[in-house]
Amino acid sequence: MASPQAYLPFHFHTMASDIELLLYCSEEDQSRIHHAGTDWFRRVDQRFNSELADSEINLLNTLAGESCLVSNQMLEVLFLAEMYHAVTDGNYSPLHMQSPQFVPTGREWVVDPAHKTVTLPLHTHIDLQGLEVSWAIKRLAAYIRKTLAFDRGRLASRGELTVWGSPMRDEQPWVIGLHNPWDDHRQLGCISIKEGALSTCSPMELRGNPGPHSILQCTVSGPDVVECQVWARLLCALEPQAGLPLFTKRSTDCEALIVTKDQELHYYGQEASLNTKWHDLSLDHAHFHKPWQ
Repeated sequence: MASPQAYLPFHFHTMASDIELLLYCSEEDQSRIHHAGTDWFRRVDQRFNSELADSEINLLNTLAGESCLVSNQMLEVLFLAEMYHAVTDGNYSPLHMQSPQFVPTGREWVVDPAHKTVTLPLHTHIDLQGLEVSWAIKRLAAYIRKTLAFDRGRLASRGELTVWGSPMRDEQPWVIGLHNPWDDHRQLGCISIKEGALSTCSPMELRGNPGPHSILQCTVSGPDVVECQVWARLLCALEPQAGLPLFTKRSTDCEALIVTKDQELHYYGQEASLNTKWHDLSLDHAHFHKPWQ
């Protein structure tokens, strides 16, 4: 007789990120799910963890200026990085100079998909800025949902979260509390989604803390956790007058909640989402998009 199903927790770790999975399954499923998640994030570390001397990303960076054979997963992530580089008008830029004294020999890496090789410009290195973690979460969620056929779950790291299915049989949405940067004991409000993702970022999390001093925190919600992560970080890294028009123009169906250091709360999204998706917010400003086509 099969054991009854319930929500069971799973914990993984990758690239300094603690990953939490909450999955509606039986105790008989625990071992294979734990094995699948552990093995997946082990392989993610082997590919993308710059703290591991023998990782694939370190080899690629070490061989800058030379052709380097890469894995299918690396190609997938680099193509994704190229796409967001274009979508954000170059503001998401994973290619960096190794040192300011070097003169760049090229502005882009060269990919040969037929031979699965990548050539970085000389004296450059890749920093994916967390995109690889949100990609890993997205890929594992898709595997659990589609291949293993678990139709209800939540997968999250410190800043990123993706959910699918309803948490209960009554088809109610997932309700996720929104972090309050002014008070850890009180939430800003909450967001309810039946399927989708969100990402929360603070300028303090960015390398070198390049973000504008006016922004304290940004949360972006949408259908794709990678897109949410890219925009949340970008809105923290750019001045609002540059980042927000770009976000409004180029994001697909994302919405953003921005907390400023002068203790104001700004919402950017569809008017219809307020009080149906976003709840209990004490907004100071609401900036509405037109409904997406």
